[in-house]
Amino acid sequence: MSSLATGSCPAPLPSDALNVEPALQANLLTDEPPIDPSVALPPLTNAPTELPPLHREEHAARPHDNLAAAPYEPEQALIGVESPPSSLTQAEVRQALRLSTIEGAVANVHLAITGAIGGSVFLTGFAVLLGANSLHIGILGALPFIGQLTQFVAAYLEDRFGHRRRLVLAGTLVGRLIWAALLTLPFLALTEDTRLLTFFALLACSYAANGIAGNAWLSWMSDLVPPRRRGSYFGIRNTVATLSAMIATFLAGLTIDHFRLQGREATGYALIFAVAVLAAIGAALLIHRQAEPPVQPKPQMRLSKMFIAPFQEPSFRSFVMANVGWALVTGIASPFFFAYGLTVLGISFSTLSLTVIVTSAVSLVFNPLVGRLQDTLGSRLVLVGCILGTVPLPLAWVVATPTNLFPIWLAAIFTGVFWPGLTQGLSNVLMERAPAAHRGSAIAGYGAVTGFGTLIAGLFGGTLALWFAQIHLSLGMVTVTGLAFLFLLTSLGRIFMAAVFWRTLASP
Repeated sequence: MSSLATGSCPAPLPSDALNVEPALQANLLTDEPPIDPSVALPPLTNAPTELPPLHREEHAARPHDNLAAAPYEPEQALIGVESPPSSLTQAEVRQALRLSTIEGAVANVHLAITGAIGGSVFLTGFAVLLGANSLHIGILGALPFIGQLTQFVAAYLEDRFGHRRRLVLAGTLVGRLIWAALLTLPFLALTEDTRLLTFFALLACSYAANGIAGNAWLSWMSDLVPPRRRGSYFGIRNTVATLSAMIATFLAGLTIDHFRLQGREATGYALIFAVAVLAAIGAALLIHRQAEPPVQPKPQMRLSKMFIAPFQEPSFRSFVMANVGWALVTGIASPFFFAYGLTVLGISFSTLSLTVIVTSAVSLVFNPLVGRLQDTLGSRLVLVGCILGTVPLPLAWVVATPTNLFPIWLAAIFTGVFWPGLTQGLSNVLMERAPAAHRGSAIAGYGAVTGFGTLIAGLFGGTLALWFAQIHLSLGMVTVTGLAFLFLLTSLGRIFMAAVFWRTLASP
């Protein structure tokens, strides 16, 4: 599954400018703060995504004389809500969780290469190979909005038909196997405009299908994983998945660099994307073997009402609006860091891949530490502190030169320090403020609205990038030109958003 949907994330962008929403969904299923130093990165991510502990009372698990044969109790049964019995035994649950851990590792090979959640250096490089300009890169950063929008479709289909595993399988197979067509684009006798149009159309379909799969997967796993084991289970699963993504990223970077030196870059992309497709098929086979608890019956709701109901709660609405501002501020620059590194700084794919791995490794350490800080100091203080910590990170790309990449490495390290606290903090507040009666639709609505902010930011950033292309500004020993102006803007915007979040989170 995608990191959007699997509770694991590929390594984040070395720029620090992550798409936060997929990362938020990565923590959706944890009912307790991370306590394991192996907790994976916030993506991304799908996915994913990138939610906090649900602050519920402690519940004692019901004892069973024979655990292997005992029926699995869904979460509602543990908190005293009447629900129909599940047909799964404890043995079936354990087997499904083992398969899911393996599936996460296999799926993250696909995600790390294709950038299905939060983008990747290979997705950006492939777009440049096809002839993409700055505006196209901005569109590339905006496209994940489509996946966030289709989460509502998944929620509606689940309520109407059930069978989440079928939705997950259909969504992941369609969304990921589209890459079998995408990898052929450089070899087809098409004009550059036609090739780019086909690329974006197919990629949009991939995001849409993955969005449907991601929402259904989250619902499925929330019923499958025992609530008191979620923190420890996803800590292990995320660690395995992140290590898999790190290895895949590094090997794919070496592969692209090898074929670039031979003047056969298109062949290199075809090879790594073919590996990603094979990984997607392997992940689908593992998903097919996992047990699915029956869907708990609930009243059907119109799609429009599903969207509107959560926003009638003022505290949730104000938090979502603050996140729209954050999406605008970060999304204006996030699609362009890899492009800037490849085209302006001349960084190789393998070097960019290593910066991603550095960020991943640092995040594995700081994720649990941030969780403890949030328990001690509260989400508001840690979240705003981490936002301020991200302010200088884009500036590292401004001051870096082709002969001095030291600022980029520093940015990679401190991205792993500050971004986990940001995504975990947003996760905690989201789950605290999402109305309990509409939690699923609230999360989908959050994703759709903030995703729309990311869409606008990507398009606006691409337009500004074209306008800034011929502008030069000297700031002492540093010359700012082209995409670097966007990095200045996002840093200034983050200072403003720190003040916005501080005020927004002051009210309950």
